[in-house]
Amino acid sequence: MDSLRSTFTIHFDVPGHEIPLSTFVRTAEDTAAIVASLNKLLFEGQLKYEILVLPPEHGSFKSRIGLAILAGWGAVWSFTESDIGQAFVEGLTAHPPAYWARQLGEGIRDQLAAAPDDSSPEEEDGQEGESVDDSDEIRCRFSGAIVIEATKSFLQSDTDRLEKAGITISRFREAYAARNDFYNTCAELPDLRAIGFEDEPVFPISRSDFFHLQVALPPAPDDADEPWTVGIVDLKVTSPNWDREDRQRFWKGKDGKGRERLFRIEDEHFWVLVKAERLSIHIIDTIKVQWAFQGKAGSPKNIRVLMVLEFNGEILSEALDKNALNAILGAFSKIEDTQGDLFNDYS
Repeated sequence: MDSLRSTFTIHFDVPGHEIPLSTFVRTAEDTAAIVASLNKLLFEGQLKYEILVLPPEHGSFKSRIGLAILAGWGAVWSFTESDIGQAFVEGLTAHPPAYWARQLGEGIRDQLAAAPDDSSPEEEDGQEGESVDDSDEIRCRFSGAIVIEATKSFLQSDTDRLEKAGITISRFREAYAARNDFYNTCAELPDLRAIGFEDEPVFPISRSDFFHLQVALPPAPDDADEPWTVGIVDLKVTSPNWDREDRQRFWKGKDGKGRERLFRIEDEHFWVLVKAERLSIHIIDTIKVQWAFQGKAGSPKNIRVLMVLEFNGEILSEALDKNALNAILGAFSKIEDTQGDLFNDYS
């Protein structure tokens, strides 16, 4: 299996001599989720593979993940041979498939070009544990390299570039959700200065990029009927987004327990005040908001700030009542009493 294995490296730039196990596990799981999403949407789920945890190098701060191709590499080969696939790979990784073939070693590109293409998928893929001929092994190695490079590029590229390559947020929602979680996990490690994806100490993703590479996601189909929870909470804004038309970046803040929250502000009155430059803006702004979210209170998702009640101590608006909330969120929304008796007259 080793000859058919490709390696993905997550290189952590930390000053100490260790990282938490949770960081190691969660970033590896998120990487695996991105690979699964690419396989599902690009190769119709035909690529059969196994994700392996490889032993770390002595004294390094790297998470090394092995991608062992078991079967289905013909789907990757066919995709990269098509005009659409070649354009996709070049748009995503900045290089055409032939470039990645050259990276595998001298002569690989010529062997790929000369390899017969008359085998059926069943003959080509074989069964796990069976030997493969030289041409199949070459294609298998090539397929693994393409998947690894696509995953690395997805983790590093800004959203505009990804969408130009056809990797839209709506279609690749699962991959973007995994990337959000990947960088949120990185941000939770205070000493983590940067991330790289090579064995060499090169770290192109700085700590400030951890937030910018997270994007706003459309609600998942399974969320359509999930009830909303409404509450009032104080937040310290650590990264605002004053461009209302920017649908890719969240506002970012911390709640009273120091947990990072990503949210959008839908309050029309608030945006009128922003446009009129009527707000007193600080380096770290403190806001009191009425928000709605799905999921559990400890790990909310799809957070919507419905009203900004206070901004740096200045009262801006009153909270919406139950009728207004039902009009916005639907009749099945529920109320969480987060501020004493603020919602007592709703019942």
